[in-house]
Amino acid sequence: MEFLNKKTEIITFLLLFTVSISAQVAPSQIFAESYRYESSGDYEKAIGELNSVNGYDYHKSLRLGWLYYLSKDYETSKKFYRQAVELEPQAVEALLGLCYPLEAEENNEELEKVYKQILHLDNTNSKINYALGNIYYYRKDFKQAEIYFDKVQQMYPFDYYSTLMCAWTKYFLDKKNDSKRLFNIVLIISPVDKSAKDGLNLLK
Repeated sequence: MEFLNKKTEIITFLLLFTVSISAQVAPSQIFAESYRYESSGDYEKAIGELNSVNGYDYHKSLRLGWLYYLSKDYETSKKFYRQAVELEPQAVEALLGLCYPLEAEENNEELEKVYKQILHLDNTNSKINYALGNIYYYRKDFKQAEIYFDKVQQMYPFDYYSTLMCAWTKYFLDKKNDSKRLFNIVLIISPVDKSAKDGLNLLK
């Protein structure tokens, strides 16, 4: 009986010692291990590492959203990105992260809402203005598309994609002079561009 009691004491001591050692691992080390596993494509272990972190809830949620996205588990990815948004409502990066699984699912209705949340926080975000313009353009809602493409084109007049999309949007709105001017700008940026040449031919 005394032997069993001593054995139990030893096991308890070892367990407490293990927990104590584990508790001393710095969060930066745990994140570093998570990055290492991610870089080798072992997302399951990268996720497992993060589950041992205490605190840093926003940073952990953001990382888990990304890792589950890479694992193609889009539902779980969205869950963690939304947790990050709740924890830091002013964090644009958390909303940008949420766009990844939504874009993978081609969930345009939900994307539209998230894009508008981002623009509420960061009105001049060129990537999101362009993406929102695309949503409206392919819905053939050219008036709405024009608002967002115009904004990007005004901020980045030498940008190929926004200038081209702006030109086609003006074309479908029957704004021929604006459309012609923009197609010609596209040809300054990309002199052999077929889409711009096709647009100019249609305007003849």
